[in-house]
Amino acid sequence: MQPGEIMTMLAEGQRKAVANSTIVAKIVLNSPDHVQTLVDALSSPNKTIVSHAAHALLTVFRKNPSLVQPFAKQLLAAFGRGQWETLEQLAKILPGLKLSPPQQKTLLQRLEAVFYKDTSSIARTGALQALDDMARHHAAFRQASGRALKFAMEEGSKAMQARARKLTKPEPQKH
Repeated sequence: MQPGEIMTMLAEGQRKAVANSTIVAKIVLNSPDHVQTLVDALSSPNKTIVSHAAHALLTVFRKNPSLVQPFAKQLLAAFGRGQWETLEQLAKILPGLKLSPPQQKTLLQRLEAVFYKDTSSIARTGALQALDDMARHHAAFRQASGRALKFAMEEGSKAMQARARKLTKPEPQKH
């Protein structure tokens, strides 16, 4: 399959639907050379392609994170300029990648910018989850996560409040 064929598949269907992204993810999982095509698709002027590429990347990441790891720098850049679907999906991917300390700092800044300033409740809730995910592994995120959780509980949308309650709920003890 050629990159142009993948882009055509990503362009089909409604922007807010998964459409062919699951099929594209399977193609990429079977031909890992095409991960670059998905990453490049995040820069497309076609918002449907961007949305479907973000969904496909998340599927690839969940099945085989090592395929996405080499693209951490490009995904971090895409997160900084993303539309809401990209913000939502990359907020689920980036915390699972090995990021250098400068990349972690950039991610923290971008997550906070999305959380406090973006207009999409979905993107903001995803950023809240990502801040919490990063705080579990990186001390530098703990204060920011705590501030965001407090803000979400006090001033967030209903979805943000629900997510904050879920994130602050104590985990059950394992016996």
